[in-house]
Parts: sequence; C-alpha cells; structure tokens
Amino acid sequence: MGKLKHRTFNADRFLDKFQGQEAILRNFVGLWDGRLGLDAASLDVPRFKEFLVDGDGDGKDDLLESLYMAFDLCTERGHEDLVAACNECGYAPDGNGDLPVECMSLKVRSENEDAFTLAYDRYNLWRAECFTIFRGKSAAGIVDADAASSAFQTKLAEVFKDHKNSDRVLVRHYQEGAYTNFIVYHEKRVKAELIFKGTRTRPKVAPTILRPAQQDFISYNNKTGQVEIEAGFEKEETALRKAFAECCLKDEDFFDSPGSADRINLARIAEDDFDMPVDEDHSAFLAELHFNIQQTHGPSFVVRSKNVMETLEKNYLRKRLPGGTIRRAVFKIMFPDDRRGKRIELSGTNKIKFKRATHAEDVFRYLRNWGIIID
Repeated sequence: MGKLKHRTFNADRFLDKFQGQEAILRNFVGLWDGRLGLDAASLDVPRFKEFLVDGDGDGKDDLLESLYMAFDLCTERGHEDLVAACNECGYAPDGNGDLPVECMSLKVRSENEDAFTLAYDRYNLWRAECFTIFRGKSAAGIVDADAASSAFQTKLAEVFKDHKNSDRVLVRHYQEGAYTNFIVYHEKRVKAELIFKGTRTRPKVAPTILRPAQQDFISYNNKTGQVEIEAGFEKEETALRKAFAECCLKDEDFFDSPGSADRINLARIAEDDFDMPVDEDHSAFLAELHFNIQQTHGPSFVVRSKNVMETLEKNYLRKRLPGGTIRRAVFKIMFPDDRRGKRIELSGTNKIKFKRATHAEDVFRYLRNWGIIID
C-alpha cells in the first residue's frame, strides 16, 4: 500500500481541547524553535490557530505533519495505542488519567518520540485494509525479532536497490500477543510535483523532484505460521514475503509450499449447508457475490442485495453455483457498536479487505467458523 492518508484535520475541534493546557502546545511548538516565527513562551490557542492559517517559516511543513499525525491518534483506538506504547516505554504522560486524548497525543509526540512512533505504527497497521494471506511450512516462531528486523532491513535495501535504484529502507517492529508486526518504509519511484516558489508578491510554480515513502505491513503469527502482507504491488509483495522468510524464518521458500496461498475457500458458499451463525447480539449477511456458472458462453453474474443468499434462491441461481466459480464475495457483519456494519471483501484464494480497527478478531473467527478461511 501507499502512504496512509491522514484523518481530515479539524483545527477548532482539536485545538480547543488545549484551553488550560497551553503548556503542552508551547512545548510542542518549541520543537521548531527559531524556524516558525512564533514565540512559543507566550503562545495561546487563538494565536496558534492564526499561525496555522497565515503563518510561515521553514519548519511549518514539518510541524503540520507532526500535528496531523497527533490528530490521527485522537480516536478511541488511537488512545488505547498511546497508553499501551507509553506503558511499554516506561513513560507516564498522564499520571492522573485526566488528559483528553488530544492533549495526550501531542504531549507524547513532544516528550517521547519512541512511544509516539510505536503507537502510530500500531494505529496504522489497524487502519490497513488489504492483506494477502500465506500459510508457512510450520508454526515456526521468530527467535530474535530485533536481529531479524535488522537483517530484514538490510536485505530489502539490496532488493529495492536492484528493483528501483533506491536502498533507503526503514523497518520497525513490535510484538502483540502471538503476532510480530513489521512496518516497512521504502522509497517509491521518482515523481515530479509542481509547487509554489518565490514570494507571496511574486509567486511562481516550478517542479520539485520527489521520492515519496511507501508504507507496507507484515503481520506474522508465531503460533500458526501464517503471514498477512499489505503491499502496493504484487512484485513488491513477493519481494517482501521472500525477504521476510529468509531473514526472519531462515527459509526463503517458507511461504511457497504447494497450497500456501490457498487460505480462502469461496466455494464453501455454493455448498447446500452453508450458513453464517454469529453471536446473539451480532448479525451477518452476504451482501455481494461475483460468480460464473457452467453454461454455454460462460455467463458471469454480480448479485448485490441485503440478502444475496435469498436473492439467489428466489431467482433460481443458488442451485447453479456448484460447478461454477465464485470470484469475489462481500459479507456484512453488524455489531452493537457498529450498526452500519463491517464490510469484508474476499477474492481469489488469499486476499481479504476490511477495516481492521475494530472487531478484527471477531471477523476472522466468523470466517473460520463458516469455513471461508481455511485453518
């Protein structure tokens, strides 16, 4: 995948939480001392809002990026990630538990970059949506994650140097239960962006050559030997998978055995006894189905409804599913705190897409129980 987009920033909603907590705001602005044309010592919320609209300085772009990142974590999930990261780093930014998440996020960004980076990595992994799943040869664990991560970074630098003439790679990792999660940053290919140069009174537009950072994810389950990879392109996904297997599991072909990519069984939907049981306060239905049937000219169908299984029955199509090919399926699962429903899209034999920020464990549990994901 590419660089994750920031949440839509609302300056008033965010900065109004700093009334009475101006010291946190001043400490944050002080990180760019001398580069903003702002007096951090006397800064208040209204003045900072004015600066965001009209201010200048060679540090403003960096400040805005940090501000947007802090705002990204101002969610219930982000708050939990901040607390967990601070605990792991032995840092207590909110000893009394009375800081709103907006103030806590900016305080952590200002005072403990390691904790903030860990929280942001976790948050971004849970925001990621499109993963490809592979099953390894065995339930092998990563023996030394620090050494493996370092070797993985070195290997990827070699791979990407050959692939796109850039060896700038950064790999970070953290442990979460049975999972070792890796966040991989590497440079995209060169691109040119038009930007304003000159002065306010005599502006001009000129191209600037950039190599934006790509952000990819790998999540490995040490108990099952299964890996989930999100990458921008199939070629890079393959490079990541093989380099990860070589450096972290000492076997480049660990995920390349016959059947290693056969993780999703969409044909299960065509079976007569297919059902979607869920917990008492949850509900689920099949919302979309893409399939072909065995018939002259190979007709293909896309069915969308609030109950695809019932729609197929009423239109005499369900009995035509066996022997055909189901290419894609979209399920909706409703939770008490998410009445709009979580959309889960599955395709091929190992591709899954859904927002993982909430109820990810429930989603995988149901898909396994229904026979869609193969253990």
